[in-house]
Amino acid sequence: MALKIGFIGTGGIARAHMDALDDIAEAQVVACADVDPDRAAQAAARFAGAASYASALQMLDAHELDAAYVCVPPHAHGEIELALIERRIPFLVEKPIGNDRKTPLRILEALQPADLITSVAYMTRYRENARRLRDFVAQNEPVVARGAWVGGMPGVAWWRRKDQSGGQIMEQSTHVLDLARFLFGEVESVYCAGRTGLITDVEHYSVEDASICTLVFESGLLCEVTSSCAVGAGEVSLEVFTRNGRAKLDDGNMNLTVQAAGQTTRYTSGEGGYKRENQVFIEALLSGDPSAIESPYEDGVRTQMVACAANESIESGQPARP
Repeated sequence: MALKIGFIGTGGIARAHMDALDDIAEAQVVACADVDPDRAAQAAARFAGAASYASALQMLDAHELDAAYVCVPPHAHGEIELALIERRIPFLVEKPIGNDRKTPLRILEALQPADLITSVAYMTRYRENARRLRDFVAQNEPVVARGAWVGGMPGVAWWRRKDQSGGQIMEQSTHVLDLARFLFGEVESVYCAGRTGLITDVEHYSVEDASICTLVFESGLLCEVTSSCAVGAGEVSLEVFTRNGRAKLDDGNMNLTVQAAGQTTRYTSGEGGYKRENQVFIEALLSGDPSAIESPYEDGVRTQMVACAANESIESGQPARP
């Protein structure tokens, strides 16, 4: 029998997960909840017999779910996850898992005695090329690294408000921060500077136009992460330089280029991260073994703390600790 899945939040990122679940016979979406009832109804209509709701609590009261997907904006996290924990419902939650430190830590505290399977949707970890790059780093000591998430501004209204999204570092560049942790280990301190004043014609705009963060890892490695939502030609990447070579993940599909021993090798992206991420989560629910989940909630909190430290450093002008 298929697992009964409920979606909380049915925007674009939820649809990406729904597309992935279409190919997993063991998962059945039975309910969708969204603060926009029409959007919830449209999402539910693609699944035979699925119901739609205007609130998460209505959905949870009406269904006995095997798992939930939490796909809400950063400022909407907190009570949803706590309600799932209270009902002992495993969940996959989209990043970022909040827009501050307090909310994820409160959820983590509630999770610790609950022993629930959780997954934070840092899908780049599931890409074959991310694992190839991690193998390269393990075999070639990194000297310095740099990453970027630069491009245009997303169109959703909450994104441009830092009090809701947490800003670009927290909402988008968190993928780069998390990939850096996946490759290099834990971050000891963060120094970040931001720039504003370029985008002046967007209502309620309060995020940085651009920023540069220096991550200092416990190993001593330095990694620079550049972010901007004000440029016309963008880039999403992470590059590492070693004593005898370099390797770079780039493009939206995360292609990998490795230069070592006088040779250049290129790997295309292969299987998408969303598909594998969802397969692993469903398999964990079926088996009761979460060991293949790359980012359980506790690990996702560590990336969240790095993003929070970056924002704190921008505000204070001083290094901050995750």
